Amino acid sequence: MGFDEEWAQLRSEAAARQTSGMRLNKLAPVGGGGGGGEADFGSDPKKKATAAGKLDGEVKTQTVKASDHADEATTGAVSEFSGWDTAAGLKTVQKTWETQVNTLTGRLSTEAANLRTTRSMFLGKDFELYHDFAPLRKQSGLDAQGRGGQ
Repeated sequence: MGFDEEWAQLRSEAAARQTSGMRLNKLAPVGGGGGGGEADFGSDPKKKATAAGKLDGEVKTQTVKASDHADEATTGAVSEFSGWDTAAGLKTVQKTWETQVNTLTGRLSTEAANLRTTRSMFLGKDFELYHDFAPLRKQSGLDAQGRGGQ
């Protein structure tokens, strides 16, 4: 089968799988959202905090542990090949490895900090919007839970 034939077959299969659910000319389902999952924005501060903690803790710790294990094995190999060109090559590889691990653990810390910052920004924006709507809540007689208050 040539390229053109295969391309035509793939296009026809994709067209057959396409449903009206993929079109943008429909109203959103009741409750909002895109037709699947929950009807909220999907930003969960607790999940962001948990993910940041895992990156800074468990993932970073296991990365350093694996690196230390590789360092021990390479150091042993360097001493076994002492006097050979292989030992010099292994030392170069070991230095490169250490640099890469340091870069990775630094990036893990940065990503954890970014998650925490994003969490704070979302929470801050949520509170800001809540307070921006306060005059409307007072005018409509709604309390904080959305029920009529007296």
